[in-house]
Amino acid sequence: MSFALSRRSALLLALSASLGLAACGGGGGDAGTPVNQDPNGWSGVTALKTTDTVVGTGTAIETGKLASVAYTGWIYDARVADTKGTKIDSNVDAAPLSFVVGSNALISGFEQGVVGMKPGGKRTVTMPASMAYGSAGKAPSVPANAALVFDIVMDPNGWTGVTALKTQDTVAGAGASADAGKNVTVTYTLWLYDARIASTKGLQIENNTAGYTFKLGAGSVIAGFDQGISGMKQGGKRTITIPASLGYGNGGDGSGKIPGGAVLVFDVQLTAVN
Repeated sequence: MSFALSRRSALLLALSASLGLAACGGGGGDAGTPVNQDPNGWSGVTALKTTDTVVGTGTAIETGKLASVAYTGWIYDARVADTKGTKIDSNVDAAPLSFVVGSNALISGFEQGVVGMKPGGKRTVTMPASMAYGSAGKAPSVPANAALVFDIVMDPNGWTGVTALKTQDTVAGAGASADAGKNVTVTYTLWLYDARIASTKGLQIENNTAGYTFKLGAGSVIAGFDQGISGMKQGGKRTITIPASLGYGNGGDGSGKIPGGAVLVFDVQLTAVN
C-alpha cells in the first residue's frame, strides 16, 4: 500500500477542505495590530509526547520489530481541547499499516512514537515538526513547521495472536482426497483476519470463482494454503486460517494488498482432484 507518512513517496492524503493560511499568518487587521504567526501553537511543541489510553497486552514493540497499526492523523492545534485540528489521513477503514520500527520507512516521530506499545494498545502521539515534515512540510496537506497528532492502535486485527494453522470443514465432501502430488482445482475467497469480527473475516482481498489449479505439495502456493487443503475431499468446503509465518511473512505479498505480518482467512471449495 502507499502510505501517507513515507519519506520516499508522495503524500497521499485525502482532504475535503483547504488548510487555509494556518502556517503563514497574514490577513488584515488594524494598522499596527500584531499578526499571530503561529495560531496553531506549533512552536510550543518541541518534543515527542505519547499518551496511552489502552495499554494492551503481550510483547511490547521494539526497534527492529514489525509493527502493524491503524492510525488517524491531524494537524496539531492548541486552540482545540484535544489539539486535533484538521484531519489529514486515516487507514482505520483499510488494511493495517505494517513497517519495521527503526527502518526509517516513516517519519521519525511516528516510528519512535510506537516503541513500547503492546498488541491492542491505543496511544496518542504528538510530534514536533522536526520529527515530522519540518520546514518543508508535505504538500498539499501538511504545512511547513506543522506539529502533528496521531491516534494509533497497535495490531488492531489481532494478528500476533494467531500462530498456528487452523482448518474447519463446513462441507465434508465425498469424492477423491486431496493428497500431495495430485492436481487440485479450488475456488476460494480470501480475507484479512480480524479478531474484532465474529467470523474473523475482515477486509476482502480476493474472490476466485473461476477456479485455480495447482499440484498439492509442490510449493507453488503459500505453505498455509498447501497444508490447509491437504486431506479435503472433492466437493468439500473448508475455512482455513493461516498465520503470517505460513502466509506472506513480514514482507507481505508485494502488491500492497496483503501487509507484512497479516493473518489470512480462506473459504475454499475443492472442485476437482486429478
